[in-house]
Amino acid sequence: MRVLLVTLDVFGGTKKGGGERYVTELARALRKRGLSVEIAVVRSMNNFSKLNDLDSASEKISFTQLVAMVRASDLVHVHQLNAPGFDYAAALSTLFRKPLILTDHGGGALALGRGLGRTRLHLVSAAGFVSRWSQTDVDPNGIIPRTAIILGGGDHLPSAPPFPERYDFGFVGRLVPHKGLHIVLEALPAEASLIVAGQPRDADYRRELSRLADGKQVTFAEDASDTFVASLHRSIGFLLVPSVEAYRDATYSRPELLGIVALEALSASTPVIGSDVGGLAEVLRTAGQLILPPGDVEAWRTGLARALAETPPAFQAHDFTWGAVARKCAVLYETALLHRHVGRRAA
Repeated sequence: MRVLLVTLDVFGGTKKGGGERYVTELARALRKRGLSVEIAVVRSMNNFSKLNDLDSASEKISFTQLVAMVRASDLVHVHQLNAPGFDYAAALSTLFRKPLILTDHGGGALALGRGLGRTRLHLVSAAGFVSRWSQTDVDPNGIIPRTAIILGGGDHLPSAPPFPERYDFGFVGRLVPHKGLHIVLEALPAEASLIVAGQPRDADYRRELSRLADGKQVTFAEDASDTFVASLHRSIGFLLVPSVEAYRDATYSRPELLGIVALEALSASTPVIGSDVGGLAEVLRTAGQLILPPGDVEAWRTGLARALAETPPAFQAHDFTWGAVARKCAVLYETALLHRHVGRRAA
C-alpha cells in the first residue's frame, strides 16, 4: 500500500510540536508495518516540500511534483482540516479517485477551503480522530462515513539518564497562555520544586511567568530536545499539563485535542496531572491520572499539595504507542480502499 501523508509543517531534527511530530512518528510506524509512505508539506497555496528523511528538514518541490505524489499513491492521509494542504489533497484525491483520510490536530493556516466549513467533510472517505472530543469538534453531525479513534503515541523519546537534581513537578511545552503554566506557578506549594522546559513564544507572557515564579523553587530551561525531555521525565514526580480555556480577554475553544506531552510522560511511567479539557482529559482518565479543573488556581493548589502528600496513582492499562496508532490507521486505510473498490464494482 502506498500512502501519502499531507501536513502543514514539520520541524526536522529534534524540534517538533505535537502535530508536526505526529506525522513523522506515524510515518515511521507505518513503514515498520511494511507500508510505503511519503510525506508532502503544504505550508501555503504556493509553498510545497517533501520530507525524504524523517529527522531532517524537508526539501522544496513544485506543484507538479505534488500532483505526481498524489497520483502515485493509493490513498491520501491529510493532517489538519483548516489548512491549504487539505484543499489540495481534497481536490487532487477527487481528481485521481484516491480515498481521502483526515486527521485533525487543531491547528491551521490561511486556506480558501475554510470558507466552505463542514461541507468539505463530504469529500473525506474516512477519518482517524486523535480523541472522541476531536471527533465531536470536527464532525458533530457525522458526515464522514467511516471513522476511528486512533489516539497517539508517546514511545518516541530516547533513553536518557536523569538529571543530578530531583524535582517534584515538571512542565513541558511552549510558553504561551493557553498552555496554562501561570496557573501552576500561582498554585505551586512553597515547599515544591518545578522545572519548566519550553521556548518562550510571547514576551509579555514570559515576563508574567517570571513574576509569578519569583521567590519559588522554579527552574526555567529553554532546551526541550527529545533527550532533555526524556531526562526530565526521569527526574520529576509528576508532569503537569495545566492547559486553560481562557486567559484574560482571550478564550481557547480547542486547548488540547490530545496532549502528546502527556503520552510521553505516561510511556515513561511518569504520573501526570492535567486539566479537564478536550482529548487530554480522555487520555488521563484512560490511564487513571489526576484531572483538575482548567484555570482554577485553588483546585490546582489543593491538587498539587495532595500529590506531594499521597502515593502516585496506579497506572491503568493503556497502549499509547505509535505501533498501535499505525495498526489502527492501516485498518482504516484498508476499509477506505475496500469501499472505494466496492463502489466502483457497483457502478
